[in-house]
Amino acid sequence: MQIKYNVIPFLSTTQVAFGIRLYTLLLGHMSITCTVQKVIANAMLGRSLYNQSMQKGSFETTTEEIQILEKDISIIKTGDVVLSQKICIINEAIDELGFTWFHFKLFCIARFGYSVDSQMAMIQSGVKSYVDGQMRGGGYPVATEIFYADLIIGSIMFGFGADLIGRKLAFNLSLLLNSTFGFFTGGTSSYAMYCIFLFLSTLAAGGNLATDVAVFLEFLPSKYQYLNTTMAAWWGVGQTIANLIAWRFLPSYSCDDPTSPDCTSRLNRGWRYCWYVNSGIVMGAALIRLVYLQLGETPKFLVSTGRDQEAVNELQTIAAKYNRPCSLTVENLEACGTIQDTYFDPSKISDFKTGLTELCYSTKMNIKVLFCDKLVIRSTILIITSWVFIGISYSVFYNFLYIYIASHGGDTGSSPYITYRNSTIANFVGIFGPIFGGVLILIPRMGRRGTMVFGALSTMAILFGYTTVRTPAGDAGFSSATYFFMNVYYACLYAYTPEVFPTKARGTGVALCLVGDRIAGAFAPVVYWYGEQTGTSVPIWVCGGIIGSLSVLALAMPFEPSRDKTA
Repeated sequence: MQIKYNVIPFLSTTQVAFGIRLYTLLLGHMSITCTVQKVIANAMLGRSLYNQSMQKGSFETTTEEIQILEKDISIIKTGDVVLSQKICIINEAIDELGFTWFHFKLFCIARFGYSVDSQMAMIQSGVKSYVDGQMRGGGYPVATEIFYADLIIGSIMFGFGADLIGRKLAFNLSLLLNSTFGFFTGGTSSYAMYCIFLFLSTLAAGGNLATDVAVFLEFLPSKYQYLNTTMAAWWGVGQTIANLIAWRFLPSYSCDDPTSPDCTSRLNRGWRYCWYVNSGIVMGAALIRLVYLQLGETPKFLVSTGRDQEAVNELQTIAAKYNRPCSLTVENLEACGTIQDTYFDPSKISDFKTGLTELCYSTKMNIKVLFCDKLVIRSTILIITSWVFIGISYSVFYNFLYIYIASHGGDTGSSPYITYRNSTIANFVGIFGPIFGGVLILIPRMGRRGTMVFGALSTMAILFGYTTVRTPAGDAGFSSATYFFMNVYYACLYAYTPEVFPTKARGTGVALCLVGDRIAGAFAPVVYWYGEQTGTSVPIWVCGGIIGSLSVLALAMPFEPSRDKTA
């Protein structure tokens, strides 16, 4: 079936839009979708209704095209029709540009955020007992609580900031600051100074995942959106690197009993070497970002802040450098109209009070976008809940598992060699979980949500089976399987989250999810402390059940980015 729009050249865009809406209503299409928006947008894209009317006398769109184009807008819930039109145009321009060498470099370099996030967690947890023993003789894990609290603050600062001042600054600075303060952390001589520099280093690391995935996604052609899931493979790479560093230095350069009075700093330098080597690797990654990639601001962020000319220049620069077509012009975007003036505009700031007011207002409006209607509210709540559930269950399980096994007669390997061997194997196997997840989402009936269901249920089964482990070999096998299937779920959730949030509030949405995850994870030391005293099995079964419930949450999520273009 074909639907004909007869276009009269002297009609205004508003009149054409009204006529199209009336016609679609008569045909049973009960709302203005991205089809109508795209028809209007195409009228200003050099493929205008006017030109087509002059050439053919009419503009024809099939019902199938309408159904496809409707999906373009299904996850673009900004509450701003003009911005939605511009995002549609940017999506088409990026698809026209295709996948270039720039995208490949960004694909490789943006993954550093995953690696650093996991390296930080592994290094901190790996050296914790050596630092605590040497500097304060053990006790409650204060540094761990500071670590989680700092991740929360970093997520808020960098995530909210990415929507206010741009992705580029956070993308370029986060790794540099993380590595710089990481060196200082390794050189501290008191527990107070250790916690301070750990705070500063983790503050930067907390913003990595809030910005890195968004940056890659906002440059990525829709055809290659599945790559967003496979990026999480570098989470396993970071864990493996951190584990190898710890394996190399901690057994050889540490005291057998860090709490002993004879354990001086000179004899217990393994944890310092771990920080130095880890920070050196992150510093190298930061320099690659700054020198080799030289990232510009993302076009979608630019149009969401009223900077249409800069958005066009960014895409035209990439197209010219890699000899790709790009028909986008600033007139195409400006013809859509003016977006709502709810974004953070530094030019409006005259003093501190005005700046603070503008900052709070823009942040409030960005949060409002995430709860703009019933469908979006449902999506946002389900995603944040998923992050909270995975944060508490994953952290608690791994903090408490070995206490439970030991209290029930198991021996997973007391020697450092066995411990680090098993951990390295498990983390290495976990690298392939996101790759497998990236393949699964390409299966039509699986998609993002189906893959998350598969990952959650598989992980639940493995975790329950893990409680039967009593040998080092069993520990290696079950931990490898757990990391693999958990990373299938994690990779999809990490990719799904920024995909369903619109550009205007993408960093804010991801930050809220990470805050939920890390607040939940901050309870891990509490449960660890409780479990160490009682040896009860209740936390394990509760955590396994929570992970299984993630499959229900995934099924209830309303959007499927596998079939949609992102905002």
